[in-house]
Order: sequence, then structure tokens, then C-alpha cells
Amino acid sequence: MDYAIPQLHDGPPKLLWWDFDQGLVFMVAILFGILSDLMLFGVAVGVIAARWYGRHKSRKHRMYIAHLMYWFLPGDWLLPCPQLPPSSVRQFIG
Repeated sequence: MDYAIPQLHDGPPKLLWWDFDQGLVFMVAILFGILSDLMLFGVAVGVIAARWYGRHKSRKHRMYIAHLMYWFLPGDWLLPCPQLPPSSVRQFIG
């Protein structure tokens, strides 16, 4: 008997054939397509956005999106981290 033995136990969670965060990009695009009554357009934009995000993500650190959120989103309401200074402080003295 042949059994498929998983090789990677610590892999990222999957949504269909994409990583979970890439699938979330797809689902958000479909949601906006449904809300605007253009579901096929939402699916097309979702596939394109998920592929672009996956290609962009593959060349960066796995927490690159968290770094972008830290630098470009206002305040620390999304990623509270008391050890880090606010992203608006660009120069330090001392």
C-alpha cells in the first residue's frame, strides 16, 4: 500500500491552493464584487489581485505586510507593540 506522508507539518494554512492571506485578498475582492452587483468582475479582480499579492509576497520577508501596516497605517490600533516607538518618529537623538 502506498500512503502519502506529509513532508511539512509547520506549513502556513491554506485556502484552496493559496496561502490564507492570499486567499483573503481574493475573498475581499469577491465581497466587493457582490456588494457592487458585479460578481464576475470581483472574481476577475480577485484572481489578479491574489496572484499579484502572491508574487509580491514571495520576494519579501514573511512579515513584510506587518511592516507595511506599521509604517503606513495610522496609530497602533492594528498592531499594538509597546516596545516600538510610533512610526511618526523618524529621527532619534541620543
